[in-house]
Amino acid sequence: QPEILITFGGMIVSKRVKSFLRKYKPKHHWHIDSLRAYDTFGALTQHFQTDLNSFFNAFLPFTKTIESDYFQKGQSIKFFRQKKHKAFLAKIPFSDFKAFEIIIQNLPKFSQFQISNSSAIRYAQLIEIDPSIEVFCNRGTSGIDGSTSTAIGAAHANKKQTTFVTGDIGFLYDSNALWNNYIPKNFKIILINNGGGGIFRILPGHEETPVFNEFFETSHCFTAELLAKMYGFNYTIASNEDNLKSALKQLFNKNDQPGLLEVFTPTLQNDKILLDYFNNLV
Repeated sequence: QPEILITFGGMIVSKRVKSFLRKYKPKHHWHIDSLRAYDTFGALTQHFQTDLNSFFNAFLPFTKTIESDYFQKGQSIKFFRQKKHKAFLAKIPFSDFKAFEIIIQNLPKFSQFQISNSSAIRYAQLIEIDPSIEVFCNRGTSGIDGSTSTAIGAAHANKKQTTFVTGDIGFLYDSNALWNNYIPKNFKIILINNGGGGIFRILPGHEETPVFNEFFETSHCFTAELLAKMYGFNYTIASNEDNLKSALKQLFNKNDQPGLLEVFTPTLQNDKILLDYFNNLV
């Protein structure tokens, strides 16, 4: 339980972190933001209306070194979890989780990584990303609106190699984003297609019924092949570990036009694998 919690940026994604800090509230919660304060954990005590660098430049000279095992305890738990994480991912079959691990490990250094919402950001936050990579995530209406549009706009404005990872529902929903003349030739889309909104299988209480499949998971049989052809994207597919690794090399080495890699993953295994992962960390 922290004495002081210092936060910056917007709301966090992880419900587990939110629940933990709402249950074990810090004595002091300071939020740094020039505009607004997010009381995410119901414990906000101070809002510093400034930018991050200015705050720490002013704050750090006032800090003092003390004897404490708090950091060591945290590091011990971190290393234990990292070991369990590595062992778990080494044994799981090809799935959403395994695909995200391989994709993130193969992202170009010093590039821009755009992530769509829902399952994409939830998997991405579980995997260590090279610190040279800039990471962004857009959350639009209902979590999926506008993620592709945001990624293309960011790629055009930034000029860096930009990779956008998205799920099938979010991609299909915002496919009109591909209809413009400003998509850089080095822009890459990696589409994880598990045949529906698999994130809803993780929620407690779901049952395998026609209502669930049609209205929550929105099961489908669509692919992005014809969309890629219509909008002038290089199109490749992958459906296992080996051809995903080779497809990623091809994706990042070919910059004559934008690229779209569609990764087909199972529909029914992903929820069990993810829940087993969290149980395995205990």
